[in-house]
Amino acid sequence: MTQETLTQLALELHEIGAVRLGRFTLHSGRVSPIYIDMRLLASYPDVLRRVAKAYAALLEPLRFDLLAAVPYAGLPIGTAVALETGLPLIYPRKDAKGYGTGKGVEGRWEAGQMAVVIEDLVTSGDSILQAITALRNVGLPVRDAVVLIDREQGGREALQAQGYSLHAVMTLRQLLRILEDEGRISAAEHVTVLEELAG
Repeated sequence: MTQETLTQLALELHEIGAVRLGRFTLHSGRVSPIYIDMRLLASYPDVLRRVAKAYAALLEPLRFDLLAAVPYAGLPIGTAVALETGLPLIYPRKDAKGYGTGKGVEGRWEAGQMAVVIEDLVTSGDSILQAITALRNVGLPVRDAVVLIDREQGGREALQAQGYSLHAVMTLRQLLRILEDEGRISAAEHVTVLEELAG
């Protein structure tokens, strides 16, 4: 992925309000000075299409049979990536159904097929590890996970400790650097975000 393409994508994410500065409580319970809301992508098909192309480029060298999107934010992205690549998509449910087929993983798959996890971003790595557990429980091995943004808060290391590889379109540091360079945030805001996240 070229720097120009990365810059365009970072700016578009900022323009649609998917990247905001302030005080936010994350799913993990941590308080963060930056919030990245990829659920908005479904409302911006042109941006979602570019995101799908970025994922497709990261996926190209990996070996797998199925895309496995993490609900909920990862699901629109996974669908877009499936349409971009022509690859089959499945997804682990948040909770197994207590009716119908009672499936824990939706879509068509066979035990033994290799899945690659598609998520919007990674912070602690917990949501990806939970998805991997659900997939492995039905006989679907996983080696890799692909995200748009690595928040660089321990997720990559948590996955590596369990034997999984993380691939990110961009890191939070790259995103912030682009936004500062393009005048979307100030140098002071950039430094404040990095300092708070490091603390």
